[in-house]
Amino acid sequence: MPTRNILRFELRRLFGLPLLSAGEAPDASAPLELENELLFDLTGENPENRLFGRYGPGELRERLDASGLLAGLSERGYPDPLLRLSCADPTDQRICLYAGEETRDRLLLEARLQLAPFHPRRPIGPFTKESSFRMLVINWLVLSSPDGTFTVDRPRLPGQEKPGLGLLDPTIALLKSLSRELSVDGVLDVPDHFHTALFYSRAFRYLAPEAEGRFLAIARDLSGVPLTLASDAIREGCLVDRSTGAPIPWPAAEQVLALRGPLRGFLRSPAYREARNRALADHRFAVNWDLYRKNLALRGRP
Repeated sequence: MPTRNILRFELRRLFGLPLLSAGEAPDASAPLELENELLFDLTGENPENRLFGRYGPGELRERLDASGLLAGLSERGYPDPLLRLSCADPTDQRICLYAGEETRDRLLLEARLQLAPFHPRRPIGPFTKESSFRMLVINWLVLSSPDGTFTVDRPRLPGQEKPGLGLLDPTIALLKSLSRELSVDGVLDVPDHFHTALFYSRAFRYLAPEAEGRFLAIARDLSGVPLTLASDAIREGCLVDRSTGAPIPWPAAEQVLALRGPLRGFLRSPAYREARNRALADHRFAVNWDLYRKNLALRGRP
């Protein structure tokens, strides 16, 4: 078996499968779904096009319903959305919901997920670069209203093509449910915009407490700026240190929703809170509005 496939496989998941439970004889009537999940874990193969080799459309729709996503879509005028899975690539397990037609302009939800080991890039708290966590990684997530329009009250956020649906909370509930069933340590995302990090911060924390404190300081110091404007100014490189005026690029760092074990323990620890609070107190940010206006003028040129 190739090394890359061995690394994807975890004994704790193997012994969690009913087929191989200790002290029990193999069950010849065990469902095919278990065989598919084991095949996915061992080799990455997914002949049944199941999410993570485990969830077919029926099983996934049950979880969409339990999370409140289907009820939320129905309340917004999108009952019984069309569900499509694209799961041949183990690094790109894709869930899509459509409003009637399977076209990009009728897209309601697209989640591109991956089960992967995560190693910190540098020592963080009790963890070293050799520490390993099994994570559900969000490579891409979009929730959009096909029939919505941007307004003065709800302007376009950076990166948006359609207005959002306001259904991030049930989406996170879905990911938490899947993560617990898949025995992962947490859910991981690297937000590419300030507003994305702010939305995720309802349930996620930056793994590095210094990064969490810096993010909270940005949110504190820009709280009086409309979110669309604040996020766009940061994207344009106009966030600065208030004391020195030095530009502060948007930091690419991992936000995690920790579900168990040492990862959850660290994010709830006094040591994490103390380091976060020190960073929060040490940082002061502002927007260089002159630079932002200049960048807008340059952006508007043909």
